[in-house]
Amino acid sequence: MSRNDIDKELSKTSLRVYMYLLSRNEPIGPRQIMRELGLSSPSLAYYHLKRLEELGLVKRNNNGYIAVPGLKIEGYIFIGRKLIPRLILYSFIYLGLLIVEIAGLILNLLRDITPTIELIILIIFTGMTFLLLLVEGIRSYKVVRT
Repeated sequence: MSRNDIDKELSKTSLRVYMYLLSRNEPIGPRQIMRELGLSSPSLAYYHLKRLEELGLVKRNNNGYIAVPGLKIEGYIFIGRKLIPRLILYSFIYLGLLIVEIAGLILNLLRDITPTIELIILIIFTGMTFLLLLVEGIRSYKVVRT
């Protein structure tokens, strides 16, 4: 099954179950998943585990289910065993640019050089881009965590 097919097959709850299993790195049963993720029944947890198993994302052993690492989820990147929205990483690039631009503004002010309107516009644009990417990244993170 292709990566695109897997992306289409994963529901929000299945993704949460997968992420939970991935973060634990040990065999977990349906009842524990139900309790930890607040699912309504063990059968609902079992349903999502079976879907993930069909997609090759989890394996079952005598002690429960364990995640198979390596799923690439569009818009996210794994850092260690944590799934992080790419938008959050991109926002940090703009934060670095913003810090450099503000440092340039401060240096100009210390040298009694009047800042140009272009620099002010650049700082505003970079700051707004940083905030937009950060907020959208946090929203993406909340979607898969709740």
